[in-house]
Amino acid sequence: MPSATLQCMTWTAFKELSFYWTSWTLFEALWIGILWTSHSRVPGRAVYWFRPARRIRRRACERRVGTLLEKLEQQGVPEQDRPDKDQLVDRWHRIAAGRCASVPFQVVPLLIAFAPFWPLRPTPEGDTAASLKMFAALAVFGVVSIALMAADERATAVSDSAGQVTTRAALFLETLLEGPGGRRSQDSALDSHGKAFGQLCRALRTQARHLPREAPAAVRERVRQDTERLIAALTQSNVRFLLSEGADRETAVRELARLASNALRHSCRPRTSRDSLVVIGARLLADAPSPDGTAGASEEPLPNRLLRGAGWLMAAAALFTGAAVFPGGGAAADVLTLAGAFSVAAVFPALRAVLGRAAAADAPGAAPADTGAVPNRHHSA
Repeated sequence: MPSATLQCMTWTAFKELSFYWTSWTLFEALWIGILWTSHSRVPGRAVYWFRPARRIRRRACERRVGTLLEKLEQQGVPEQDRPDKDQLVDRWHRIAAGRCASVPFQVVPLLIAFAPFWPLRPTPEGDTAASLKMFAALAVFGVVSIALMAADERATAVSDSAGQVTTRAALFLETLLEGPGGRRSQDSALDSHGKAFGQLCRALRTQARHLPREAPAAVRERVRQDTERLIAALTQSNVRFLLSEGADRETAVRELARLASNALRHSCRPRTSRDSLVVIGARLLADAPSPDGTAGASEEPLPNRLLRGAGWLMAAAALFTGAAVFPGGGAAADVLTLAGAFSVAAVFPALRAVLGRAAAADAPGAAPADTGAVPNRHHSA
């Protein structure tokens, strides 16, 4: 491409590339949303169809798991509480391979949009307004791509919550038994331990919320109670680990390692062969303290609600952008605009009620007396 073209990109060419990027982003957002709602976003499932991908850095994963199991044996963790090596290697490697494969799928479209405009300069006529709009649009593209990565991570946690527990428990055990010195980290030992422990507790609660989603209410409540007792036992041992020295500290490390290892043993089982909702052996919770009553609130967490609302708003922004840059406009642009309005209405109940009244008023054959009841049914839906 000539240098003049690189330095003076026209607004028409930018809108054309923006249209292609918006089309890809819409496809990606729909793909993530469908996998999220269907609970079928499992990292590594598609990657493992290709046999060469099964061997990429698998040896390093085997060595890492072998070292972890040796540390657990040195701490006196019984064999019945340790995970199976083959199951843990396969589960952990699948998740790592799936995440590495999903990053190019989400980042490459953004790089394609950025590359032609990296050396962008104002036009020879001195019209810098178009250039500022281009850079603002590129900033929006970056925000949308990062948000889609966060949404994909959340879809993975919802669909494969046991896999999240596997990775968090393994990383916590590595931090507990080996320390943060073996990995590149700028945090202190206490900061690394606190982050790993918090991530493990959040993964356990996510597993208790989503793993038994098809089970009866009584079963879901039982799994939640067992998980909260497990977290209470982990917290008690973690406090002893942080506030003790000598023999008491070694005992606390042994208890922490046994609890986390047993939870890891149950979570790393293959998805196809998992036929129980056991999150940890019942014998390990015999002396567990009672959890707080507010720990298992059934209300959806605030980050989930914020992420879902941001996802709807970004989908609306993408739809409006597609309607603006659609070549020729016409009926396709009107459809995209209408879809964007409904995406915004999914976040704001007031707008949803207005659209419900408008739909009821425009419905053919609708009686005036029924217009007050239709919006309520639409709002509840």
